[in-house]
Amino acid sequence: MAKEHTEGAAAARALAARLPGWTVWYGEHTRRFWALSRAKGRAGASHAEAETAEELERTVRRIEDGVPPQASPERDAPTRETPRPAPAATEQEPRREPARTTG
Repeated sequence: MAKEHTEGAAAARALAARLPGWTVWYGEHTRRFWALSRAKGRAGASHAEAETAEELERTVRRIEDGVPPQASPERDAPTRETPRPAPAATEQEPRREPARTTG
């Protein structure tokens, strides 16, 4: 794992040199490459992540060109989770009467 982190960090440094308007790093725990735009007031996406440095560079270039991010198959795939039924109607709470004042 140390070798993978060292290689990932080196690839991130090389990519950061090619993307001067972005902060780029390799996540040791996520094992993914990340970039955060340093441009103030950037319209649209201001960060990106990818499995490889090359994929991250393509994503950042698309963001800079104003192209919407492509759909990720793993994010947009329908879930296999069974839909849950709507919650059953609960009994109405008893109505509270206003406090009576004495006097």
